Amino acid sequence: MIAKARTHATRERIKEEPCLSLQHTFPAGRIWEPLYRWETEAHPVEIELFRCRPVRRLKFLHHFGASALSSPMNHSRLEHTVGVWSLMARMLPGELHLRIAALLHDIGHLPFSHAVERTLGFNHHERTAELIDSGEVALILRKYGISPEAILTLLRQDSPLKNGSALMGLDHLDSFLRDTAAAGRGALATCELVHGLRLRGDYVEADAETALPLVLIVAEHHKLALAPAVLAMDALLAKAVSKHCEAVPGFKGLIPGMLDQELIYALQTSEAAEARALIDLLLYEPHRIGIHHEPQPGSIQVRIGRLQPKEPLVAGLPAAEASAEAAQLLAELDSLTRDYFITCP
Repeated sequence: MIAKARTHATRERIKEEPCLSLQHTFPAGRIWEPLYRWETEAHPVEIELFRCRPVRRLKFLHHFGASALSSPMNHSRLEHTVGVWSLMARMLPGELHLRIAALLHDIGHLPFSHAVERTLGFNHHERTAELIDSGEVALILRKYGISPEAILTLLRQDSPLKNGSALMGLDHLDSFLRDTAAAGRGALATCELVHGLRLRGDYVEADAETALPLVLIVAEHHKLALAPAVLAMDALLAKAVSKHCEAVPGFKGLIPGMLDQELIYALQTSEAAEARALIDLLLYEPHRIGIHHEPQPGSIQVRIGRLQPKEPLVAGLPAAEASAEAAQLLAELDSLTRDYFITCP
């Protein structure tokens, strides 16, 4: 009965309210989140931030990395950002600084998100801090009497956005829900599931009806993100970028501000033949990528280490303590730890 009532309410909202474009120009100051199917009123400072270049750039970065080139998970990091922001605004509507932290938390990401970051020695958190502390973002914040340092302080400490424990914050929540929805995984519609969630302190808490479906989504997300084909796409893109950087001195410094399509074009027109061949493989022949369990000549090793999956609270307890079934689902993820060896023709 509860699910039917929620579905009816959702249908009524869809009838009454226009679906605003995910291009996010925000002419009315009200932002529709299509995954959760709710609308959020944005503060003037939030509207200006959504319109600024560092945030707009996120529209052109794939959230799921290089595997977006060969999978259904081709949503952008801006869509994730709007999702996290809308969750924060829904659960803590009066906490403007936390809402802004959610809005800005990913602006330092490199092209294809995490795919090339570690290989090139970048840290997107550091770049996020640089962008908040200076330039267009800082000017907008100060215009509304908001200290950039106050936002940076929130991003550096545990908060409902994210934390250093095994418990779930809103950043991970949106990633779990958005990525699995794009892949068609999960037993409960996302727009229904979110109504069973709330915050307890800094952590996401699920009601009894929602807890197990959410833990199942966490498990499915780990299986998606750690699938060998996904890891292979990221590893080969990182190799292509490394080869191009070797051939073009100074290119590495340009990467943090690039869009995905700009990086693709740079690799397609690279002076390094291997970089050109690798990006062609990723774009047009990903089926030819080899994945092995033992070392191969010229293979790239990808290691999945110990996992610490994020879990929600249930009645104040971590889900694995509150439910034996949830504990089993999370424990089974240990089987994902292994090495893969990636080859290309």
